[in-house]
Amino acid sequence: MADVYKEQARYFANVPLMQRDIIASVHLEDDDDKTFWDAMLQSCHTGQYKFITYSRSPKGYDTKGCEQCLKYRPYLSKQFFICIDSDMRYLLQESNLDAANYICQTYTYSWENHYCEASALKQRFEAQCPEKAVTFDFSAFLSTLSKTVYKPLLLLLFCLKNDKPDFNLRMFSACLPNQCKREELAENGKSLIESITKNFEQYLNSDYAKSVDFEAEGSFYQTLNVNEQNAYLHIRGHNLFDLVAYIGDLLCRGTSVSFKKDVLMNDLPPQTYWQIKKIAEDIAVIV
Repeated sequence: MADVYKEQARYFANVPLMQRDIIASVHLEDDDDKTFWDAMLQSCHTGQYKFITYSRSPKGYDTKGCEQCLKYRPYLSKQFFICIDSDMRYLLQESNLDAANYICQTYTYSWENHYCEASALKQRFEAQCPEKAVTFDFSAFLSTLSKTVYKPLLLLLFCLKNDKPDFNLRMFSACLPNQCKREELAENGKSLIESITKNFEQYLNSDYAKSVDFEAEGSFYQTLNVNEQNAYLHIRGHNLFDLVAYIGDLLCRGTSVSFKKDVLMNDLPPQTYWQIKKIAEDIAVIV
């Protein structure tokens, strides 16, 4: 029986050889990923890329997602590589997920997180909506959120590493709202942060959590450059992105500014923090 992934990989790798204006074929998880990955690729190596957003499964179905991308691992090259969301893979140190194996990853949970990088988001909001930026500081809110989710994130990672059911990604995500009330945004979201903190309390106060050495866990993840200041970039992308987008929409009501279009996804953050710098380094290795 023919290996459909090998056959497709051969075809994808041949595209830049047959079409000289194409630098490489790049398999993404989904069509929505194009904006981020094309911007990253253009910032590192300008040119045209053939983006593949789905491909055939062994049963002949059009299939997308991270697992589909990873099916091509044995057949990747400079002519055909993949770009995926890290999810928890980087933090759990999944092996051979690197540029040497022609794999680019986000180093945050997903590409959505990059648009929520605190310092750049604050600057974009101030530039587009200065009168509202006076009343809400995205950088201050995200800094406090990061400190709030840091310990729960360590607990989640400990449970995932040790295959413990006491706290999983579903439970973690359920503690993070996708929406809020306007009054919760006072004092840079103080009430909202208090609500999120309370949601995590039942897990952090459990007997199981009390048996975890959080200092040791924190020290380990510090070696991966993950800490209390940037933990927010490593939570589930939709949780972070959707909440930030909702807050921005509330703040921009009554103005001519479309928060998602004009602020949140107006431009990629500058390459000033390690997660996005690492993506650029990986692209440079491959392309």
